Amino acid sequence: MRARFEAERSGRASPSRPGDGAMLGAILILAGAGIAALWSASAGYALSIGKESHYFALRQALFLLPAAAVFAVCAGMDLDAVRRRIGAVTLVGFAVLLLPFIPFLGETRNGATRWIDLGFTTFQPSELWKAISLFYLAHVLDKRAARIAESPGVLIPPFLLIAMGALAVYAQNDFSTAVVVGASAVVLFWAAGSPPSFFLGLGAAAAPLATLSILTSDFRLKRVLAFLFPAYEPHGQGYQVLGSVRAIRSGGLAGKGIGLGTLKLGSIPEVQSDFVLAAWAEETGFLGVLAIMAAWTVLAWRAFGIAYREEDRFRSYLGFGLASLLSIEVLVNAAVVAGAVPATGIALPLFSQGGSSLLATAAVFGLLYNLSRAPAEGRAAAASGGFADARSLAGGADA
Repeated sequence: MRARFEAERSGRASPSRPGDGAMLGAILILAGAGIAALWSASAGYALSIGKESHYFALRQALFLLPAAAVFAVCAGMDLDAVRRRIGAVTLVGFAVLLLPFIPFLGETRNGATRWIDLGFTTFQPSELWKAISLFYLAHVLDKRAARIAESPGVLIPPFLLIAMGALAVYAQNDFSTAVVVGASAVVLFWAAGSPPSFFLGLGAAAAPLATLSILTSDFRLKRVLAFLFPAYEPHGQGYQVLGSVRAIRSGGLAGKGIGLGTLKLGSIPEVQSDFVLAAWAEETGFLGVLAIMAAWTVLAWRAFGIAYREEDRFRSYLGFGLASLLSIEVLVNAAVVAGAVPATGIALPLFSQGGSSLLATAAVFGLLYNLSRAPAEGRAAAASGGFADARSLAGGADA
């Protein structure tokens, strides 16, 4: 079995095939729709604060160039070379994650200290940590795959690092990002074949901690109560979600037309952030939302398909983790906008305003596109066995 994996890795020197065209097409469609949706959603708010109507959309569009560069770098990098240095990369990423706690570097907004002040702009390190933590976890789970079933204790060191990263993000008053990173990691632990006892222990520890974090935060507690009883405080915490649901309903089947929405102007505060999808639903209706979700579905389908077909276990884990990260963010944001879950603060990738989020999303897309460009030789066996076969091999590799 060891010889098989060595042969697979040596085969990587052969020329790469073209990247996944359907995935790239979905990315380009979503990027264009995201800028259009952000411009239409944020124009009124920008004017209300004394800015030009295109203020937020233009700032986001300016980040598309560096985002394209990040995508190109991640799409073309040698993943094995990065993997050999993943320890140092992870330590640097964790150190950067702690920079907002330094008084002269950290910037506080609305009670949250999540950003580094770079002078000309700000950067949110937790966005970078998402991809780094999953890359590290895929590496470690691959290296320890042979011992996971017999010695679940080997999962504790990588779990502790993920937990430390989530705790650092939580300390920045960014509960939602901490949950997204943790949830993506849990999915990857499952993909690696971790035993049920691991998840039982994880659930037993996480449930009281999550409850405590909600009960000890007035802001988070009000959000949960607003979700459970939205009409109880219609002008308080429930105002934004109620406005979002009204906007979605008013869009009907085909919407009011791009730029013609009205509820986005006053009913949905900070609509350019986490509730862009509500403004899009008002202006394009059910059909517009369906088109966007169809593009995301194609992207997720191709990404999970890459992970499923990949016969190199590390690459399979990495693809599965990154695809799960994107899927969790999109589904949770859509659920929040529709009032199906409490407001979380999770942005909609490519749509919500935020340069750090755009760059981090470009990195994830680039890594997935990189995986899709792997050499075609020897993939027939993987196509028949897929990701389940990769998991079954966990007991036969040398850690």
